[in-house]
Amino acid sequence: MGIMKIFGDNTVKSEVGVKSTSADTAIGTNSEFVGNITFSKNLQISGTVKGNINASEEGDGKIVIDSKGVVEGDIVAPIILLQGEVNGNVRSTSKIEIDATALVTGNVYYDILDMHGGATVNGSLIRNKGKTSKLLEKQSTSNSNKDAKSAPSYIKSADTSSNNNSK
Repeated sequence: MGIMKIFGDNTVKSEVGVKSTSADTAIGTNSEFVGNITFSKNLQISGTVKGNINASEEGDGKIVIDSKGVVEGDIVAPIILLQGEVNGNVRSTSKIEIDATALVTGNVYYDILDMHGGATVNGSLIRNKGKTSKLLEKQSTSNSNKDAKSAPSYIKSADTSSNNNSK
């Protein structure tokens, strides 16, 4: 059974086809929009937006900020393609692609991240649904099972040496 049969053609194409140029809403190259934007479906930004951008809860919103686009505010959407500049936090609830021409000044929150060489992020990359390594899980389990009264050996040795000095 192929992967297309498991996930269906539309699902796979919608996430991989982020670079599509058809936009339901567009901010043109010589435009400046001041205020917050809530959108559904597709939003393409080629101009300047001064405000926060949020995808509506109902749909699978996709935002494309092309190489001439500038956003001064936070962005929240399921699928995000960044080629331009963002001064604010970027939060993707599904997939984010940061192209080589992109500049992000703020934190990037993601589930799936595709970051091309040459992209600049002046902030932290933070995974929404973080995976923990098996080693860390084992260490936290073993630490929680230890008696709270027992201290590590380096603390015990430091305590006994301080008692000898006080006599």
